[in-house]
Amino acid sequence: MSEVVPVMLSALLIDAANPRLPQPNIGQRDALRAVAAHQQRKLVVLAKDILTYGVNPADLPIVMPVEDDLKRYVVLEGNRRLAALRGLENPDTLVGALKPNLLSELRKLSKQYQESPIEVIQCLAVKNRDEAQHWIELRHTGENDGAGIVRWGSDEGARFRARSGGLEVHSQALNFLEDRGYLSPEERRKVPATSFKRLIETPKVRSKLGFEVQGGTIHLLADEKRVMKALLHIVNDLVSNKIKTKDIYTKEQRADYADTLPSDVVVAHTVKSGQGQSLAGTTATTQTKPQRAPKPAKPRNVLIPRDCVLSITDARVHEIESELRRLSLEDYTNAVSVLFRVFLELSADAYVGRWGLPTTIDATLARKLDDVTKDLLNRQKLTNQQAKPVRRACQRDSFLAPSIHLMHQYVHNQHVFPAPSDLRAHWNGLQPFLIGIWSP
Repeated sequence: MSEVVPVMLSALLIDAANPRLPQPNIGQRDALRAVAAHQQRKLVVLAKDILTYGVNPADLPIVMPVEDDLKRYVVLEGNRRLAALRGLENPDTLVGALKPNLLSELRKLSKQYQESPIEVIQCLAVKNRDEAQHWIELRHTGENDGAGIVRWGSDEGARFRARSGGLEVHSQALNFLEDRGYLSPEERRKVPATSFKRLIETPKVRSKLGFEVQGGTIHLLADEKRVMKALLHIVNDLVSNKIKTKDIYTKEQRADYADTLPSDVVVAHTVKSGQGQSLAGTTATTQTKPQRAPKPAKPRNVLIPRDCVLSITDARVHEIESELRRLSLEDYTNAVSVLFRVFLELSADAYVGRWGLPTTIDATLARKLDDVTKDLLNRQKLTNQQAKPVRRACQRDSFLAPSIHLMHQYVHNQHVFPAPSDLRAHWNGLQPFLIGIWSP
C-alpha cells in the first residue's frame, strides 16, 4: 500500500532505469549528468520554478525504498525534479553536461537557493516498481482515452485565466510584494503558503488590509504603500511563527485575528467597493489587462529587511538597529559587519538579563547564543528548524554562514573582507532568532 512520507533530499537516488537515460544502470553522478544533458534549458527553467514556488505539492514524486540500512529511496517518478534540486545544491557537478550559458544561469539561481535550501520533500512511497507502473504510465503516455491527463486547449486556458486572474489571490498578493521589491524570492519561500492563503481568502482580513477581490483579481481600496505595509505585517507574523496554523484554522479564528491587527496596520479605505485599482493597473469596472512579467527583485542594500519588525526596548540596541537599517551594505560594508557583531551580542545580553538566565556577562558569544536558543525553544519562541542556523554558527569548526568565528574575524583580522552578500546571508539565517529575542 502506497503512503505519503517526508524524505530527506539527501536520501533520494536517481533511478538508474529511468527511460530518460540512454544507458541504464550507470552510477548516480553519471545519471544526474545524463538527465541534465538531455534536458538542458528545461532543467534550468524547472530549477527556477522550484526556487520561486517550491516543489509542486500537487504532483508528488513516486519513490521506492532501497534494500539497505541507509533508509534511501529510488525516485521512480520525478527524476527531473531531483536533478534540478541537485543542480541548485551544487551546479559544479553539471560542468560539461549543461551548456556554459545555462550553467552560468544555474549558478546564479544556486546562490539564491543556498539562502533557504530544501531539505525534506513529500513523496509517495510504494513497495516496488509494479505498484508504481500504472501511475507512471498514465503520467507520461497521454490522455489514454480519458484515464490520463487531459490537457486544456487554448479556449480552456483562456477561460481559466479570465476567471481566476491567472493566479490564486494569495499568489497575487505575494507577487505584488515581490514585484515592488519588498519581498525577495528567498524570503517569499519562507512564507507558509497555506496559512497565508487562509488569511488572504478571509473577507474580513482582506477588508482590514485594504483590498477586495473582483473577478478573481485583487483591487486596492487605498494607497498601495499602506496595503503593502499591512500585507508585510501578516507575512512577518507568519514567518516569525507569531501566528501558527492552529491559531487561524477556523473562519472565526481568522476574524478574531483581523480584529487584533494594530491600528497603524489596519488600512482605511479611500475608494468605494467596485472602484478599486487592479493590481494589473486598471479599475474594477474596466477590463483587466495582462500583467507584465515580474521584475527580478534587487538584493537589498541594507542589513535588516524593511519587513522585519523588532520590538527593541533597549535604547543602545535600538540606536544600533536604526543605523543598520540605514547604512548601505555596498558603501559601509566593514562598518555594518562590525555593528552586526555588536548588535547580536548586545541583543543576547539583553535577553539574558530580561529573563534571568544564569549565563554570565563574561561568557563567550557562542555560549550566550546557545543558552538563549535553548530558552527560546523552551518558550516556543523558536522552532527547531529556525534554531539550526544559530547552532551551526556556534560550532567552532563551522564553515557555514552565519559563523561566529567569521564575525570575530571581521573585527580582528585585517585580511578578512566581508561581502554584502555574506552579510545578507548572515542576517537571513539569524533573523528568526533575533525576532524571538525581541518578541514581547
